[in-house]
Amino acid sequence: MIVPNLSNESAATNILREEIARFVVATRERSEYDADPRRRAQRRYHRSWPLLVSRGRQIEDLDLSVALHNASELGLAFLSSERFQLRETVFIKLFWHDPAALRVPARVRHMASVEHGCLVGCEFLLDDETQCKRGLDVALRWYDEAI
Repeated sequence: MIVPNLSNESAATNILREEIARFVVATRERSEYDADPRRRAQRRYHRSWPLLVSRGRQIEDLDLSVALHNASELGLAFLSSERFQLRETVFIKLFWHDPAALRVPARVRHMASVEHGCLVGCEFLLDDETQCKRGLDVALRWYDEAI
């Protein structure tokens, strides 16, 4: 993977920006897009597939399995059986099946109750170098090692 060298960004931020770009491309290939342009900085792509989320307070804890609802270059929304706090930091493994996949830090921006749990909207935290480095430092889980 070639990481662009942007003078104002750290290496950790650049690496995670590439991971997000790879994820958006994969999402775009097999999804429908949100044609509604209202208040959209980036086009959202709708696709349902599994993601893994760890809470920011203890990144080493077990992951929570969630389902992607939509995604863009700025953030994503997922369906979860658990509630999250607004402004809570989470770390999202965008490619759950890839043991080498990185964890992208995100902040919970909104949450709504839906029929089978909660719809949680998150914004990627690429402007927080400390959180980006934390996302890169997460150790492999036992299920990653088994793959």
